Amino acid sequence: MTEPEWHRPHPLTVLVQIVAFLAQSGWPLLLAVVFGGGALGFDVVVALAGSVTVGYGVLSWWMTGYALTDSTIEHRHGILDRKAQSLPFHRIQQVSVSRPLLARIVGLAVVEAAEASADGNIEIRYLKSAAADALTADVRARSRHAGAGGTDDGTDGGASSLPPPPPRVVQLHEAPVGDLIRYHIASSALPLALVASVGAAVAAAVGFGESVAIGGAVAAATVGIMVLIVVMVAMGAVFTFGTFTLVRSGDTLTADMGLLSRRQVEIRPARIQTVTVSSGLVARRLGLHEVRFSAATGKAAGKQQSVVHLAPVATTDAVARVVQGSVDVDPAFGVALESVSRMTIRRMVVRAAVAFVLVGMPAAVGLGFVHPAGSVVVVALWWASAVWFARARYARLGFSLDDRRLVVRRGVVQHHLTQIPLGNVQSVATIASVFQRRLGVADLVVTTAGIGPAHHVRVPDLPSPRAEQLRTALALTASASAWDARSGG
Repeated sequence: MTEPEWHRPHPLTVLVQIVAFLAQSGWPLLLAVVFGGGALGFDVVVALAGSVTVGYGVLSWWMTGYALTDSTIEHRHGILDRKAQSLPFHRIQQVSVSRPLLARIVGLAVVEAAEASADGNIEIRYLKSAAADALTADVRARSRHAGAGGTDDGTDGGASSLPPPPPRVVQLHEAPVGDLIRYHIASSALPLALVASVGAAVAAAVGFGESVAIGGAVAAATVGIMVLIVVMVAMGAVFTFGTFTLVRSGDTLTADMGLLSRRQVEIRPARIQTVTVSSGLVARRLGLHEVRFSAATGKAAGKQQSVVHLAPVATTDAVARVVQGSVDVDPAFGVALESVSRMTIRRMVVRAAVAFVLVGMPAAVGLGFVHPAGSVVVVALWWASAVWFARARYARLGFSLDDRRLVVRRGVVQHHLTQIPLGNVQSVATIASVFQRRLGVADLVVTTAGIGPAHHVRVPDLPSPRAEQLRTALALTASASAWDARSGG
């Protein structure tokens, strides 16, 4: 095999890395520049530190290179600890282009090729935007060709010498900024409102013992802080997902998002392990949901939440189009689900009792010193909420298993509907605690490729015989293919 042609990142990489270092970790150096003056030799320290920083950046850039061979993407980097990476094209799960704010200002971008493990990703920082787009397109084409089993001459093995027709490009979804703001305000408003209410009530009760004005001011400040948090969460979502679009071209999905820092993610539907549709209590009243996927890209899926979105927000009508268009299955809204054991209610009540001893009882006693009726209110609210939550949780838990997929529904306030094609099941287990064994129930845990909580689904508190039956059935039937074989039924 001939030696590949090696390329270095763009020279402006040095400037971006130095500015990023100063912004994140270089504040002692900046303080020395501003306040040190010539005292205690700070000018010498600053000069030496600055020289080392610049020298390290230049040397790091010089020692970094990337190349494409016939079958792999190569990456070498590091000064003292040198690292050489080879990622076969047929192992690439997704290729993404991101443009962090500092890099975007000078026209640079980051290219990342991700594979199924947590440590094998290749990240090339930084290339000119045009070069990054060209490299990304080249790697994506080679990855698709390698994954399809094409020959080295670029044909399909002799079946036809004609080039394939261009894939049909379909825009599956575009997330309006207004919907993003409404969804994230609705999702965070309810829990923060509960916290604000409790905080304001406690602050008012304590403050009224001293002064009505003080109590009112503390209560108002508590509510104001919570409102500010809600606004910040909504604006953060806008900066992360603003101008989000999802496009399908043949067997490729491309998500493009971000206002200040742009990120473009490409993944093949066959690589998607699970799809989950989620919505909070208030968001459901507005008809808004989010669609997430987990893919066999351990590092990427865990590092940036934006990687796992098919739609950061979608209306109820749009969810079906996003899921059907992305992975060729329906969103499972109308699937008949089997319930778990009613013993889950008893287990939740026991958990609430333990939590009450650790948290609720001290709070009730403490509040009783402020106002005698306070402890009674705390106890009544605690147990009313515990019983309601246990019953609501049982009503929401459900699952469905057929010859194509496993569907799991869970969540009381935040609803989640997850589906896994049987071909993506990596392992199945049943887990039962001591208390669960006494109740005759067990959890079923189904794991897919990748790492992190998004890559396993748990069905809690099934009758033990049913859990074992499902474990055996999933282990025997998890031999189907991928998502694209699921639409036929």
